[in-house]
Amino acid sequence: MKGIRLTDHQVFVIKEAFKTCFQEGDHIWLFGSRADLSKKGGDIDLYIETTMQPLEKAIDAKHKLFIQIISKLGDQRIDIVINNNSGAHLIYKIAREEGVQLV
Repeated sequence: MKGIRLTDHQVFVIKEAFKTCFQEGDHIWLFGSRADLSKKGGDIDLYIETTMQPLEKAIDAKHKLFIQIISKLGDQRIDIVINNNSGAHLIYKIAREEGVQLV
């Protein structure tokens, strides 16, 4: 995928894991330094929008996603932010505006 600092394999693993953990119609973005070709290093920052309720169910899905990604890619620094319409936070806006939508 162009414009990001992840390999095609990493993107594939993230997308497939996301599809098994979250609902159809949910979306995921890569944001932060890995979505900026001018930067180096950094963890993998993922932003998820889901309609999954209650929040605890979405958090469980987030943990499953993390485990699936780590099991396929090995030890990585990964941060996952979830928005299940439970409020408006600045990080949601930044992730959407500056990130790259994967699904």
